[in-house]
Amino acid sequence: MLEAMSDFYTWLREVRCTTVREAAERFSVSFASVRKRLKRLERRGVLERKAAGRVAVYCLREGAELPPPRRGVGVKTVQRAERVAELLAAEGCMSTSALRAALGVGHSSMRYVLTLLLSWGRAAEVVVGKTAIWCRDRAAAEELVRRLRDAVHRLAASNGFRYVTPSKILRAAQMDKEAYALFSRFIPLSRFAGDRLHPVALSFVDSILASLYGEPVIYAPNRHVYFAAQPRQGLGGIVIRCGTDVEKVEVSLPSDLAEALRGADAEEVVLQAIEQLLARYA
Repeated sequence: MLEAMSDFYTWLREVRCTTVREAAERFSVSFASVRKRLKRLERRGVLERKAAGRVAVYCLREGAELPPPRRGVGVKTVQRAERVAELLAAEGCMSTSALRAALGVGHSSMRYVLTLLLSWGRAAEVVVGKTAIWCRDRAAAEELVRRLRDAVHRLAASNGFRYVTPSKILRAAQMDKEAYALFSRFIPLSRFAGDRLHPVALSFVDSILASLYGEPVIYAPNRHVYFAAQPRQGLGGIVIRCGTDVEKVEVSLPSDLAEALRGADAEEVVLQAIEQLLARYA
Protein backbone atom coordinates (compact mmCIF):
# COMPACT_ATOMS: atom_id res chain seq x y z
CA MET A 1 0.00 0.00 0.00
CA LEU A 2 2.79 2.45 0.88
CA GLU A 3 4.62 1.65 -2.34
CA ALA A 4 1.39 2.25 -4.32
CA MET A 5 0.86 5.64 -2.64
CA SER A 6 4.44 6.64 -3.36
CA ASP A 7 4.06 5.69 -7.04
CA PHE A 8 0.76 7.58 -7.23
CA TYR A 9 2.29 10.77 -5.82
CA THR A 10 5.32 10.54 -8.12
CA TRP A 11 3.06 10.14 -11.16
CA LEU A 12 0.80 13.01 -10.06
CA ARG A 13 3.80 15.33 -9.76
CA GLU A 14 4.73 14.50 -13.33
CA VAL A 15 1.32 14.82 -14.99
CA ARG A 16 0.09 17.68 -12.74
CA CYS A 17 -3.56 16.98 -13.70
CA THR A 18 -5.63 13.81 -13.92
CA THR A 19 -9.14 12.47 -14.09
CA VAL A 20 -10.51 9.63 -11.99
CA ARG A 21 -10.58 7.35 -15.04
CA GLU A 22 -6.97 8.10 -16.03
CA ALA A 23 -5.64 7.42 -12.53
CA ALA A 24 -7.73 4.27 -12.13
CA GLU A 25 -6.51 2.85 -15.45
CA ARG A 26 -2.90 3.86 -14.73
CA PHE A 27 -2.78 2.01 -11.39
CA SER A 28 -5.39 -0.72 -12.09
CA VAL A 29 -7.56 0.22 -9.11
CA SER A 30 -11.25 0.97 -8.74
CA PHE A 31 -12.77 4.34 -9.56
CA ALA A 32 -14.06 4.58 -5.98
CA SER A 33 -10.58 4.14 -4.53
CA VAL A 34 -9.06 6.80 -6.76
CA ARG A 35 -11.96 9.23 -6.22
CA LYS A 36 -11.59 8.88 -2.45
CA ARG A 37 -7.86 9.59 -2.62
CA LEU A 38 -8.23 12.60 -4.93
CA LYS A 39 -11.02 14.15 -2.82
CA ARG A 40 -8.90 13.74 0.31
CA LEU A 41 -6.09 15.68 -1.35
CA GLU A 42 -8.58 18.27 -2.52
CA ARG A 43 -9.83 18.82 1.05
CA ARG A 44 -6.26 19.29 2.21
CA GLY A 45 -5.76 22.06 -0.37
CA VAL A 46 -3.23 20.14 -2.43
CA LEU A 47 -5.47 19.63 -5.46
CA GLU A 48 -8.12 21.78 -7.07
CA ARG A 49 -10.99 20.36 -9.07
CA LYS A 50 -11.83 21.81 -12.46
CA ALA A 51 -14.58 20.94 -14.87
CA ALA A 52 -13.90 19.86 -18.44
CA GLY A 53 -17.41 19.42 -19.71
CA ARG A 54 -18.95 16.74 -17.51
CA VAL A 55 -15.57 15.38 -16.45
CA ALA A 56 -13.86 16.46 -13.22
CA VAL A 57 -10.14 17.15 -13.57
CA TYR A 58 -7.93 17.29 -10.48
CA CYS A 59 -4.81 19.46 -10.74
CA LEU A 60 -2.01 20.30 -8.36
CA ARG A 61 -2.36 23.80 -6.92
CA GLU A 62 0.44 26.19 -7.72
CA GLY A 63 3.17 25.89 -5.09
CA ALA A 64 1.40 23.03 -3.29
CA GLU A 65 3.44 20.01 -2.23
CA LEU A 66 2.09 16.49 -2.04
CA PRO A 67 2.40 15.00 1.44
CA PRO A 68 4.54 11.88 1.85
CA PRO A 69 2.69 8.58 2.32
CA ARG A 70 1.83 7.97 5.96
CA ARG A 71 4.20 5.43 7.45
CA GLY A 72 3.33 5.66 11.12
CA VAL A 73 1.71 2.99 13.22
CA GLY A 74 -1.80 3.66 14.46
CA VAL A 75 -2.32 4.99 17.99
CA LYS A 76 -4.34 1.94 18.99
CA THR A 77 -1.60 -0.41 17.80
CA VAL A 78 1.06 1.54 19.71
CA GLN A 79 -1.08 1.36 22.86
CA ARG A 80 -1.41 -2.40 22.45
CA ALA A 81 2.33 -2.72 21.90
CA GLU A 82 3.03 -0.77 25.08
CA ARG A 83 0.61 -2.97 27.02
CA VAL A 84 2.32 -6.12 25.71
CA ALA A 85 5.73 -4.68 26.61
CA GLU A 86 4.47 -4.03 30.16
CA LEU A 87 3.17 -7.60 30.47
CA LEU A 88 6.46 -9.05 29.22
CA ALA A 89 8.43 -6.82 31.59
CA ALA A 90 6.36 -8.12 34.51
CA GLU A 91 6.10 -11.79 33.53
CA GLY A 92 9.39 -12.27 31.69
CA CYS A 93 7.91 -14.58 29.04
CA MET A 94 4.36 -15.33 27.84
CA SER A 95 2.77 -17.42 25.12
CA THR A 96 0.91 -15.82 22.21
CA SER A 97 -2.39 -17.25 23.45
CA ALA A 98 -1.85 -15.81 26.95
CA LEU A 99 -1.13 -12.36 25.49
CA ARG A 100 -4.21 -12.59 23.27
CA ALA A 101 -6.36 -13.44 26.29
CA ALA A 102 -4.90 -10.54 28.29
CA LEU A 103 -5.60 -7.99 25.54
CA GLY A 104 -8.74 -9.59 24.11
CA VAL A 105 -7.57 -9.42 20.47
CA GLY A 106 -7.46 -11.85 17.56
CA HIS A 107 -4.47 -13.84 16.38
CA SER A 108 -3.63 -11.57 13.40
CA SER A 109 -3.75 -8.38 15.45
CA MET A 110 -1.65 -9.93 18.20
CA ARG A 111 0.92 -11.24 15.74
CA TYR A 112 1.23 -7.79 14.14
CA VAL A 113 1.84 -6.12 17.51
CA LEU A 114 4.42 -8.74 18.48
CA THR A 115 6.21 -8.42 15.14
CA LEU A 116 6.44 -4.66 15.71
CA LEU A 117 7.93 -5.16 19.18
CA LEU A 118 10.39 -7.64 17.71
CA SER A 119 11.47 -5.15 15.01
CA TRP A 120 11.80 -2.40 17.65
CA GLY A 121 14.11 -4.61 19.73
CA ARG A 122 11.65 -4.68 22.63
CA ALA A 123 10.85 -8.40 22.57
CA ALA A 124 12.41 -11.76 21.78
CA GLU A 125 10.63 -14.77 20.29
CA VAL A 126 11.36 -18.34 21.38
CA VAL A 127 10.11 -21.04 19.02
CA VAL A 128 9.78 -24.43 20.73
CA GLY A 129 8.20 -26.98 18.45
CA LYS A 130 4.92 -25.44 17.25
CA THR A 131 4.76 -22.98 20.16
CA ALA A 132 5.84 -19.34 20.01
CA ILE A 133 6.79 -17.75 23.33
CA TRP A 134 7.53 -14.03 23.71
CA CYS A 135 10.02 -12.64 26.22
CA ARG A 136 11.06 -9.13 27.25
CA ASP A 137 14.60 -9.60 25.88
CA ARG A 138 17.09 -12.23 24.78
CA ALA A 139 18.41 -12.77 28.31
CA ALA A 140 14.92 -13.69 29.51
CA ALA A 141 14.48 -15.98 26.50
CA GLU A 142 17.74 -17.82 27.16
CA GLU A 143 16.84 -18.19 30.84
CA LEU A 144 13.49 -19.69 29.89
CA VAL A 145 15.14 -22.20 27.55
CA ARG A 146 17.55 -23.19 30.33
CA ARG A 147 14.67 -23.75 32.76
CA LEU A 148 12.74 -25.84 30.24
CA ARG A 149 15.77 -28.00 29.47
CA ASP A 150 16.58 -28.45 33.17
CA ALA A 151 12.99 -29.43 33.95
CA VAL A 152 12.86 -32.06 31.20
CA HIS A 153 16.23 -33.54 32.16
CA ARG A 154 15.22 -33.61 35.83
CA LEU A 155 12.01 -35.47 34.99
CA ALA A 156 13.93 -38.02 32.93
CA ALA A 157 16.55 -38.54 35.65
CA SER A 158 14.18 -38.63 38.65
CA ASN A 159 11.92 -41.17 36.95
CA GLY A 160 14.86 -43.36 35.89
CA PHE A 161 14.12 -43.04 32.19
CA ARG A 162 17.02 -44.49 30.19
CA TYR A 163 15.06 -44.08 26.95
CA VAL A 164 12.50 -41.31 26.88
CA THR A 165 9.68 -40.10 24.64
CA PRO A 166 7.71 -36.82 24.64
CA SER A 167 4.64 -38.61 26.02
CA LYS A 168 6.65 -40.04 28.94
CA ILE A 169 7.87 -36.56 29.87
CA LEU A 170 4.39 -35.05 29.61
CA ARG A 171 2.86 -37.73 31.83
CA ALA A 172 5.67 -37.23 34.34
CA ALA A 173 5.09 -33.44 34.22
CA GLN A 174 1.41 -33.94 35.02
CA MET A 175 2.47 -35.56 38.28
CA ASP A 176 5.23 -33.07 39.11
CA LYS A 177 4.10 -29.80 40.71
CA GLU A 178 7.11 -27.71 39.65
CA ALA A 179 7.20 -28.97 36.06
CA TYR A 180 3.43 -28.65 35.72
CA ALA A 181 3.54 -25.01 36.84
CA LEU A 182 6.25 -24.22 34.28
CA PHE A 183 4.90 -26.14 31.28
CA SER A 184 1.26 -25.16 31.76
CA ARG A 185 2.19 -21.50 31.18
CA PHE A 186 2.93 -22.30 27.54
CA ILE A 187 1.26 -25.58 26.50
CA PRO A 188 -1.99 -27.44 27.22
CA LEU A 189 -1.30 -30.29 29.63
CA SER A 190 -4.87 -31.60 29.71
CA ARG A 191 -5.58 -34.64 27.56
CA PHE A 192 -7.90 -35.06 24.61
CA ALA A 193 -10.83 -37.45 24.63
CA GLY A 194 -9.54 -40.99 24.52
CA ASP A 195 -6.63 -40.19 26.86
CA ARG A 196 -4.56 -38.69 24.03
CA LEU A 197 -1.98 -36.00 24.77
CA HIS A 198 -2.23 -32.65 22.99
CA PRO A 199 -0.15 -32.59 19.74
CA VAL A 200 1.09 -29.06 20.46
CA ALA A 201 2.38 -30.22 23.86
CA LEU A 202 4.04 -33.28 22.29
CA SER A 203 5.78 -31.09 19.69
CA PHE A 204 6.91 -28.70 22.45
CA VAL A 205 8.54 -31.44 24.55
CA ASP A 206 9.95 -33.19 21.47
CA SER A 207 11.84 -30.00 20.56
CA ILE A 208 13.30 -29.75 24.08
CA LEU A 209 14.35 -33.42 24.05
CA ALA A 210 16.10 -32.92 20.70
CA SER A 211 17.97 -29.92 22.09
CA LEU A 212 19.02 -31.96 25.13
CA TYR A 213 19.92 -35.37 23.68
CA GLY A 214 20.39 -34.83 19.95
CA GLU A 215 18.77 -36.98 17.29
CA PRO A 216 16.30 -39.65 18.49
CA VAL A 217 17.49 -43.26 18.43
CA ILE A 218 14.10 -44.23 16.98
CA TYR A 219 12.56 -41.81 14.51
CA ALA A 220 9.17 -43.13 13.43
CA PRO A 221 5.93 -41.26 12.71
CA ASN A 222 4.45 -40.08 16.01
CA ARG A 223 7.15 -41.91 17.96
CA HIS A 224 10.51 -40.30 18.74
CA VAL A 225 12.64 -42.14 21.30
CA TYR A 226 15.66 -40.41 22.83
CA PHE A 227 18.55 -41.85 24.80
CA ALA A 228 18.54 -39.85 28.04
CA ALA A 229 22.27 -39.34 28.39
CA GLN A 230 24.17 -36.30 29.64
CA PRO A 231 22.44 -33.20 28.20
CA ARG A 232 24.19 -31.21 25.49
CA GLN A 233 25.09 -27.54 25.78
CA GLY A 234 23.45 -24.84 23.66
CA LEU A 235 19.98 -24.32 22.27
CA GLY A 236 19.87 -27.26 19.88
CA GLY A 237 16.69 -27.10 17.81
CA ILE A 238 15.13 -24.25 19.83
CA VAL A 239 15.16 -20.91 18.00
CA ILE A 240 15.44 -17.47 19.62
CA ARG A 241 14.79 -14.42 17.45
CA CYS A 242 15.54 -10.83 18.42
CA GLY A 243 15.17 -7.63 16.43
CA THR A 244 18.95 -7.23 16.12
CA ASP A 245 19.66 -10.87 15.27
CA VAL A 246 20.91 -12.06 11.92
CA GLU A 247 18.96 -15.17 11.02
CA LYS A 248 21.07 -18.31 10.89
CA VAL A 249 20.35 -21.63 9.27
CA GLU A 250 21.61 -24.82 10.89
CA VAL A 251 22.05 -28.01 8.85
CA SER A 252 23.12 -31.52 9.74
CA LEU A 253 25.68 -33.19 7.48
CA PRO A 254 26.59 -36.86 7.28
CA SER A 255 29.87 -37.51 9.09
CA ASP A 256 31.76 -38.47 5.91
CA LEU A 257 30.64 -35.31 4.10
CA ALA A 258 31.43 -33.13 7.11
CA GLU A 259 34.95 -34.61 7.25
CA ALA A 260 35.46 -34.05 3.52
CA LEU A 261 34.43 -30.40 3.85
CA ARG A 262 36.59 -29.73 6.89
CA GLY A 263 39.02 -26.94 6.06
CA ALA A 264 37.56 -26.49 2.57
CA ASP A 265 36.72 -23.12 1.03
CA ALA A 266 32.96 -22.97 1.62
CA GLU A 267 32.37 -20.42 -1.14
CA GLU A 268 34.26 -22.55 -3.65
CA VAL A 269 32.27 -25.64 -2.64
CA VAL A 270 28.97 -23.78 -3.15
CA LEU A 271 30.07 -22.51 -6.56
CA GLN A 272 31.07 -26.01 -7.66
CA ALA A 273 27.71 -27.37 -6.53
CA ILE A 274 25.85 -24.66 -8.50
CA GLU A 275 27.92 -25.38 -11.60
CA GLN A 276 27.15 -29.09 -11.35
CA LEU A 277 23.43 -28.41 -10.97
CA LEU A 278 23.42 -26.07 -13.96
CA ALA A 279 25.27 -28.64 -16.06
CA ARG A 280 22.85 -31.38 -15.03
CA TYR A 281 19.70 -29.39 -15.85
CA ALA A 282 20.99 -27.42 -18.82
